[in-house]
Amino acid sequence: MESNRSPDNVLIRPATPKDAQGIAWVHVETWRAAYAGLIPANVLAQLSVEHDAQQIRERITHPPPGSFWWVAEKAGRIVGFASGGPERSGDEIYRGEIYALYVLPPFQRQGIGTRLVLASVQTLIQNGLTSMLIWVLADNHPGRAFYARLGGQPTREQTITLRGISLQEIGYGWEDLTTWLASQRV
Repeated sequence: MESNRSPDNVLIRPATPKDAQGIAWVHVETWRAAYAGLIPANVLAQLSVEHDAQQIRERITHPPPGSFWWVAEKAGRIVGFASGGPERSGDEIYRGEIYALYVLPPFQRQGIGTRLVLASVQTLIQNGLTSMLIWVLADNHPGRAFYARLGGQPTREQTITLRGISLQEIGYGWEDLTTWLASQRV
């Protein structure tokens, strides 16, 4: 997918290593907003833009095969991002995965998350991955509703441990991305 700008001047484009700081800031800020009350405040307070930026820069600079990073940019500022690639656990049905999808709260419900999903799906299909999984915290009801609106089906459950805390996740799956993409107004 080529970079594209919407009527609201939000540009969806491939990320570069220079975007790592902005992506990390979006990651930390959205975690603190979305997971307040779901993850202990002391854990959210320990999140570090600098630490995340270093890891993100490395992942963008030296990407694993088939992985991708997209950013949503408005007026030169990153307001959202998506990353993904091959599904990480070897799932037999879902071959692709969106690893992370975050949009700053003031920019949510404007179609930016959907556009990031569309860019991600197009990239997965280009890489020969025609099914997809996205994991979301079970208690993240707005996130779950977003994936359901996009046609994802809750098909998997798992428990993860994050800084010593056990959390339930739900995997939303799309078995046929080609048909799903054709049904979207791209």
